[in-house]
Amino acid sequence: MKVNPKSVEYSSIDEVLNFVRDYNAGNMLRFLNAIEDNSGNILVKEEVQVKESALTRLKEIKGQYNPEFKIKLTKELISQIQDKLSEKIVLQLKNTDKKFLKFMYEENKFNFKGIIRNGINNKKHLLALFKVYETNPHFFKHICELGLLALGIVLIPDALKYKMLRRYSFLGGIFMDIARVTGDQWNKPFPDDTEKTRIAKQCANFMQKLDLPEFVCSAASNHVPLGLQDNVEVAAAGPKKAERENPDETFFAEMMVDDGESDSTPDDEEDAGLPDKSEDLLRELLTDSLKIARYIHTVSSFSHDKEYVMEELVYFLAYNTSRGYFNEVLANPLVNLFKQFEENVKRMRKLAEVEMQCLHPPAAWAYPKPKASQVLCKNKVWDCPNIVQGWDIHVISSQEAFGWVGSSLPADHYPKCKLEEELDSLPEVEPKKAEKK
Repeated sequence: MKVNPKSVEYSSIDEVLNFVRDYNAGNMLRFLNAIEDNSGNILVKEEVQVKESALTRLKEIKGQYNPEFKIKLTKELISQIQDKLSEKIVLQLKNTDKKFLKFMYEENKFNFKGIIRNGINNKKHLLALFKVYETNPHFFKHICELGLLALGIVLIPDALKYKMLRRYSFLGGIFMDIARVTGDQWNKPFPDDTEKTRIAKQCANFMQKLDLPEFVCSAASNHVPLGLQDNVEVAAAGPKKAERENPDETFFAEMMVDDGESDSTPDDEEDAGLPDKSEDLLRELLTDSLKIARYIHTVSSFSHDKEYVMEELVYFLAYNTSRGYFNEVLANPLVNLFKQFEENVKRMRKLAEVEMQCLHPPAAWAYPKPKASQVLCKNKVWDCPNIVQGWDIHVISSQEAFGWVGSSLPADHYPKCKLEEELDSLPEVEPKKAEKK
């Protein structure tokens, strides 16, 4: 696959059909080149809408024509790609194994989906992410998590309502590793500060070629907190002599050509417009949001003790904030959210212990999670001695276990379980404070 400002190029009809299906592009497909058979006869003209029947025919006569397809990137098709990628970025919140990242977005009430979609309205930015998504889905998930973390960090504080800060924080996060796409070092901890800084600057230099604003590139270049210990276990996990990483910018070479058209599309998102604060202040806040995002991502990705890493992270974050490594305006609200998350984690573990006392496992289900006040029998084992007769529980909507991957509880009537008495010994969850208007 090749991607340039004017077209997406494929070398097989199967790839074209996959693209049409994935991006719902059946009624907007046009080729910049005519498709000719081996005798020179035109099968599909250039610049005309390609009918589904024509694609079906091309699939049937493979080998009888030159399989070179240059799909024209019209405004309508660009919009379709933008919709699909923004959906994939948001979907990573569901698929990630980083529980705190899910928690950040479960607790916020901002239109973050709109910020994400409109954040990738620049054609060059969009096509760079498109090529990464299509060719290296694991790396795409990696940069999605960085972008979501950076955005989530600036969504939390009430004081940070600067125009465009959220969008630029998201863009800085999702692009600050972009030049590492062709290697595998991104999936390992940095061996030392020198390597961290070198890669950050190389990626930031490439971000400039993608036409990201100077202050966003500067934040990405300078976001590495020198001397900061991510985690003792993280340091131990890194090899003593790692192979030197060399980001390969040629992956994006074809889209560096200027097509003479505007790279941005209009949007109506509330975060749009020029920043209402000085670039210096915006640069400082962006640098700190990327710094904290990198820190959280590194510790949660590479710590050996996955079970307790998020509980430990709250103490690391608070400690390093007190030492001046992190901006208190950004970090302190995050620490408070971590503490709330930590309490929920502890309670979930206690709920699991109660459920494990089930006589017919795994039938006992503490409901509703995480602030469970009842225990029901999910498998409806009516002859179990723990069933409380005559006190059935009505679940009105399907439920999952509060950000944890696992089975769901369908809406239905369920028998009550005597294990509910064990819930009295669990610590109370502190009620969430009302938001200030």
